[in-house]
Amino acid sequence: DRLPDHEHGAEQRYWDPAHFIQMNSIWSPSEGEAVQPACTASSLPLQDDMVGISAAFSVARHQIAQVAPTRATVLFSGESGVGKEVFAKALHRLSPRAQQPLVAVNCAALPESLLEAELFGAEKGAYTGATQARTGRFERASGGTLFLDEVQALSMSAQTKLLRALQEGEVLPVGATHPVPVNVRIIAACNRNLAAEVAAGRFREDLYWRLNVMALELRPLAERRGDIAAIAAAMLLRQQDGAKAGFVWPTAAALDKLAAHGWPGNARELGNVLQRALVLREGDRIDAADLHISGAPQPLRIVAGTAVPAAAAEPILLRDLTRHSKLEAVRLALRETDGHRAAAARKLGISERTLRYRLAEMRDLAAA
Repeated sequence: DRLPDHEHGAEQRYWDPAHFIQMNSIWSPSEGEAVQPACTASSLPLQDDMVGISAAFSVARHQIAQVAPTRATVLFSGESGVGKEVFAKALHRLSPRAQQPLVAVNCAALPESLLEAELFGAEKGAYTGATQARTGRFERASGGTLFLDEVQALSMSAQTKLLRALQEGEVLPVGATHPVPVNVRIIAACNRNLAAEVAAGRFREDLYWRLNVMALELRPLAERRGDIAAIAAAMLLRQQDGAKAGFVWPTAAALDKLAAHGWPGNARELGNVLQRALVLREGDRIDAADLHISGAPQPLRIVAGTAVPAAAAEPILLRDLTRHSKLEAVRLALRETDGHRAAAARKLGISERTLRYRLAEMRDLAAA
């Protein structure tokens, strides 16, 4: 249901990421400094991606604040999509190197044949196709920060060369005879347990200890459910930046659905779902039915044609069931919610209108 305009405006204030940043961020304004409401994505602070209120987010935020002023190497770990690059950028912005370049390297995307030249540079004629000298990422980041994403993907040969560069503080471009000194701060990230990779013989132990000076683990979104609303608000503001009409916000039912999902793709998946909802929504707000979550886990599961709440079978969306199974799922949802139709509809991932239609079907079958 649509809120009255004055209530809708009040609700928007609570969705304003500027308030989350003000109250929960190390980048809060100094005492007495006013915080302007964030009306567009462009008006958000530089650190707008760093939004959250959960304990896990607060721990990571304060750890970044502690390590940023130092030269210590930082190793971020966590699932894909948890925001390791976002945190790395924030760390760089807070460091004394903030005015110098931040150069990112996706180690998993570099073929072995080009890795050395990409990282350390190459002289003209050093290999076939090298028609001019090439500056490597280390040199480009000199004075600033080098972010090595998915560092676990490096081959053993590449790990050896990286270790030497870190130990000596210099790189040797391909085809060069003299090393080039570099002054970089290293931030690395991995989506695997590097200690386990070392134990399995896939990662050098000496390089592990070189990178693992300050280890920061970023928890998945499923363990930071308190951050979902804040992150969604910031994402929706950015996705609607420049919109000529008023901003579109989720309903309470949509927020419940967002909070209930497991988010295996973390914040990246959340952004995708919200952007799709903005395009496909039918009303002037994002409702639960507008959130098309691929493979969204449902509380109801179907075993042998019957809906049960805690079976080991894969979850099946209500729209994918047979007519009989749909009605069984509706009966179970109503029983589990003590007959509360709105709660049952949210549990099933359908609108209350659809639920009323299913209830009418049940009455027709009972009368037949």
